[in-house]
Amino acid sequence: ACRALVDELEWEISQVDPRKTIQMGSFRINPDGSQSVVEVPYARSEAHLTELLERVCEKMKEYGEKADPATHRKSYVRVISHDGTKMDLSGVKFDGDVTSSLKFACESIAEEYEDELIEFLSHEAENVKDRLCSKRTDLCDHALHIPHDEL
Repeated sequence: ACRALVDELEWEISQVDPRKTIQMGSFRINPDGSQSVVEVPYARSEAHLTELLERVCEKMKEYGEKADPATHRKSYVRVISHDGTKMDLSGVKFDGDVTSSLKFACESIAEEYEDELIEFLSHEAENVKDRLCSKRTDLCDHALHIPHDEL
C-alpha cells in the first residue's frame, strides 16, 4: 500500500507543468520596502503535496491484488494504466474487498506519515519508495529484496 501510494504521488507530480510556480514566503513589506516572497515550482510545493495527499487514495480503486506464484507474497498492482494501454491482469484479484482495504491502508499511511511524504517528495529524493516504505517506516521491509521492476 505504501509503495502504491508513493507511485501515485510521483505520477501526479510528474503531470504538473514544470513551469507552474507558487509564491511562498511572507507577503509583509520589509522596512526597506521589499517583500520576502519567492517563487517555487508548484509540483513539489507543500501546498500541492498536501492537496495530493487528501485525494490520492481515491486512486487505489484502480489497483488489484496479485500473489507471487513462488512466494505467495501479495502485492498491489495497477489494473487501469495511466495512459490507457492494456495491462496484463493474469493472476490479479480485483474486487471491493481488495480496493477498500487498500484505500484504508493508503489513508492510514498518508495520515500517519504525511510529514515524511512531504519531506521526501518536496526535494525530488531518489528511491522514495525504499527510503519511506522500507527504511524510515518498516512498512515494506521485505520489498528491499525484490527487484524494482516487480514493484
